[in-house]
Amino acid sequence: MIRASIFSALLALSTAMAETPVAQEWVQYGQPATIETAPLQAATFLADPSAHVDQKILVEGRVADVCQKAGCWMVLAEGDKSIRVLTRDHGFAVAKDSTGQTARIEGMVRAKEIKPEEVAHYEGESGNKAVIPEKKVQGTQTFELIASGVQLLRPKQ
Repeated sequence: MIRASIFSALLALSTAMAETPVAQEWVQYGQPATIETAPLQAATFLADPSAHVDQKILVEGRVADVCQKAGCWMVLAEGDKSIRVLTRDHGFAVAKDSTGQTARIEGMVRAKEIKPEEVAHYEGESGNKAVIPEKKVQGTQTFELIASGVQLLRPKQ
């Protein structure tokens, strides 16, 4: 009888803990965003990044990969589409354990020629080689987002 009561209490506690959401907070890296409108969702942006070339945008989406050497780049992905996000002038780094987290990124979109030596460089720093944007592109041009600032939704510490 006592064992059944203890088991029931532990089960109830376990269920309550599983249903309790983990507290999260936005953590800033680099400069705070200056764009005050709602962020463009990654799926919309990645459907046609060429529409935003040479424009400053604020985009929100899932981080699919982070530079494991220095945290100086990320890959933002939605479905089978992705884009490399570089920190402007290597002026800041993001947490290397940010894969899977939600990011809000403000930066400039640019078109870029794909160079095999850069692709090899990114492969060497990648934690998730399956999402390397430059390897998914048909042709020789890709797009990058040069971030002036990034916010990551991270568990509260």
